[in-house]
Amino acid sequence: MSAATRRDEDRDAALAALLAAWKEVVVIQRRLRARDSQRPDRLSMAHFLALSALEDTDELPAGRLAAKAELSPAATTQMLDHLERQGMVRRQRSADDRRVVTVSLTELGRERLAARRADFAERYRDAMADLSPDELAAGAAVLERMRDLLEGYARREEAVAATRA
Repeated sequence: MSAATRRDEDRDAALAALLAAWKEVVVIQRRLRARDSQRPDRLSMAHFLALSALEDTDELPAGRLAAKAELSPAATTQMLDHLERQGMVRRQRSADDRRVVTVSLTELGRERLAARRADFAERYRDAMADLSPDELAAGAAVLERMRDLLEGYARREEAVAATRA
C-alpha cells in the first residue's frame, strides 16, 4: 500500500470519526432539550437564549426577541408567559406604539441567567482543561466548517422552498 493511499484511508477514518462524534452531539442536544421541558425549575436552552438576548438591553420588542432567540412568535409568546409567571421577565406595552409589547429582564431573571451561565462555564473549562491552545483552535476551525456546511444546506433548502411557493 502506498503512503498516499494510507493517508487517504487515515483521512477517511478521521472524517468518519468526526461525523460520528457530531451525530452523538446532536443526539445528546436533543435529549437535553427534551429534558428541559420536564424541568420547570431550570432554565431551558430556549429560555437561556431568550434571556441572554435581553441581558444587554433595557427592553426588546417581543418580535425582535423571537428573532434573536431563533424562535417563532407563537413559541416566544408561550415561553414569555412561563418566564413572566416565574418572575424572570416583565412585559409591557410600548409607550411609543401600543401595538408593540416590550420585554425586559427582571433581577430574578438576571440572577438565574448568571447562575446557568456560571454552571456551564465551569463545566466547559473543566472539560477542555487538558487541551492545548492549538488543539482548541483546531477544534474551533472544525466546528466553523461544520457550521458553514449546515448553513449552506439551510440556504439551499430555503431556496428550494422559495421556488415551490
